Amino acid sequence: MERTPLFILDASVAVKWFVAEPLRKKALNVREDYFENRIDLLAPSLIRYEIGNALRFHPGSSPKDLAGAVKTIADMQIEQADLAQETVTAASEIAFQERITFYDAVYIALAEINRARLLTDDLLLYKKASRKQNVLQLLKDYKRPRRDS
Repeated sequence: MERTPLFILDASVAVKWFVAEPLRKKALNVREDYFENRIDLLAPSLIRYEIGNALRFHPGSSPKDLAGAVKTIADMQIEQADLAQETVTAASEIAFQERITFYDAVYIALAEINRARLLTDDLLLYKKASRKQNVLQLLKDYKRPRRDS
């Protein structure tokens, strides 16, 4: 039996569910595939903070938009990973190796630990974390899983 693909959900993708940005249609496909159980999503618990912060500074966003988006993410019941020691250790190494933020390294560490792909639209992260591209997947390259007949 084939396993449902698991993706680590990056805030750069999830934010597109709430605001009009380039590649929004692709991001909405990810959400739909999750709702239809064609993919599984996992995110660090900090994703809600990152989405809230991104919407705080997004032109045209309101306090109501921000609060609604954070609530929606919680209501979607995406599995959220707390910061376990294994993740902290791996993310610490990655942050220094790749010269990236600890926040970004946590996403990559979760992808490695869970044998998953980090789905991101953060092109700077993708370029900086060049030694980790085996676990990174740009949103523009997302291919929807085939539907079962």
